[in-house]
Amino acid sequence: MSDDDTGRPIWARPDLFPKAPDLGWGYDGHLRVPIAVSGEQELVNLLRQDVNESIRLVWTPQGGNLEVPEAIPSLQEALKESRLVASARQLKHAAGQLKFGLLLFVGFMGYTLFDLYQASPGAPWTVLLRMLWHSMAPVMGLLMLLMFFAMPWYDCYKRYQEVKSWTAETMREAAELARFETWLAWQKNYATRVLMGIIALAGALQVFTGKTEQAALVLGDTERWRLLTAPLLHGNEIHFFMNALGLLYLGKRIEALARWPHVVMVFLFSAWLGGEASLLFSLKDHAYALGASGGIMGMLGFLLVFEWRHARLVPRSSRRRLLFALIATALIGLLGMRFIDNAAHVGGLLGGMLYALVVFPHSESAMRPRASLSDKAAASVCFAVLGFGLWLCYKAMV
Repeated sequence: MSDDDTGRPIWARPDLFPKAPDLGWGYDGHLRVPIAVSGEQELVNLLRQDVNESIRLVWTPQGGNLEVPEAIPSLQEALKESRLVASARQLKHAAGQLKFGLLLFVGFMGYTLFDLYQASPGAPWTVLLRMLWHSMAPVMGLLMLLMFFAMPWYDCYKRYQEVKSWTAETMREAAELARFETWLAWQKNYATRVLMGIIALAGALQVFTGKTEQAALVLGDTERWRLLTAPLLHGNEIHFFMNALGLLYLGKRIEALARWPHVVMVFLFSAWLGGEASLLFSLKDHAYALGASGGIMGMLGFLLVFEWRHARLVPRSSRRRLLFALIATALIGLLGMRFIDNAAHVGGLLGGMLYALVVFPHSESAMRPRASLSDKAAASVCFAVLGFGLWLCYKAMV
């Protein structure tokens, strides 16, 4: 579906969703199989019972296309009932997971303390506790607790509060967000997948050769070629997994809103600036730095500025989620400042913001920018540069 000049963003167009199969009432679930119902009351009852949130789109006799149920006034009360039950269940499950995470954290700290006791059996407890504090265990434990338990709980809590506060007035914003997220989920992300594939191949080289340090960035060194290889590498599986999630989400969002060439151009520019920031501001000479975080932070910074300068293109509630991601990343960087390369994060973030400020002027239009031929050519060169970086990783490791 292409943009038009109606003054509405693409996700707000009435023909965004498929044509309704008939003039009656019905819905479309997860399997995208349209199911007709006998009338409005049956659809209301189905929505009221839909605690698994399987009904995503509906149609009515008045509309020619399917629509999110949040946008249909007669369905909103039933929808709120079922979504409130669903979000309460999710919050309860997340709370249980958070308690389990806290137990894991306490157990991990206890195990680490016992391990230190075995290594130094005659040491006083005060010394052992000091050794525990200065080890990596508390930071790693807190980071895992934050990323895998606390943040998911907060997401569930926030959604429960949002659904609980739904009114006839706020349902309009909820409908906009539902339309935008449905549209975004349908968008292709070929450039993002290619970028992810290059990074995954570099990760496979790490696994098979075990020679990560040969291509990582050496802080305090002058081998500039490592600025190109280090963003493709990761310290461990968790590091790779977390960066992959961020890259896939942010990349798809950039690809859908600003077009595909800027995915790779923002990543490469931000990763380079992040590496330069590491070399310039790091106090750890001859330590190793690696990871795609600088480029990913640049993608986040790019979206923050791009969506601010194209305010009509994205719902306000969706833009707020990017700010939450920035705050969460800053908290993670603060907790793990002893081993997380915050200089690369800040350098990459500022690089992405600078890119958006220079390339995209402020716009009152609801239309997405178009990708020019020069954009596509520059992006192709950037992919070639990353491919060369992958080859350099291979030459250094094999």
